[in-house]
Amino acid sequence: MHAPCTAPPGALSRRGFLKVGLGFSAALACAGLLPALSGCAPAPTNPAAGMRFLRDGDVALFGALLPAVADELAAREPGQRALHLGQALHNIDDTCAAMDANARAELRKLLDLLAIGPLRRVLGGVRDDWRHTDAAQARRFLARWRASRFATLNAGAVVLVKLCGVAYYLLPAAWAGAGYPGPNPAVFNALHA
Repeated sequence: MHAPCTAPPGALSRRGFLKVGLGFSAALACAGLLPALSGCAPAPTNPAAGMRFLRDGDVALFGALLPAVADELAAREPGQRALHLGQALHNIDDTCAAMDANARAELRKLLDLLAIGPLRRVLGGVRDDWRHTDAAQARRFLARWRASRFATLNAGAVVLVKLCGVAYYLLPAAWAGAGYPGPNPAVFNALHA
């Protein structure tokens, strides 16, 4: 007999992922009425310059969330911060572009939800555009979603934090802050010979 396969704590099951998508779909369906009722034009659907998946609003969102997830990024001097932020944003974009079509569609629902001003205010407590959101406001947003009684918001926060954390800590410049000394030189050289 095989032992039952158990997911690590905090992991999102396939069923949970589908529930998240359903929740975000319902919110987007309701939010889809807002532009039509107010006369607003729909948001652009093309990726931002230099990106394959992320749109301009998504870049602003992750630009606000990255320093909230990786405290050391916010503490870097402005030139290094901008360089590492840009590299981490490209890592997020590469990760999103590499997802299968269903995962990209579910993630797109989450990102589109957070791009709608009234929903961002009501669901996230973020009054300003993501471009004007500082790390403290972004931390409060993530804490609010993590503490929400709605599983959809909890799961959305997990997805956003994981994307930001992995994208930043893939950067060699971030390894020291994570306590990682880097790859073993002998193994690295053997693999890349």
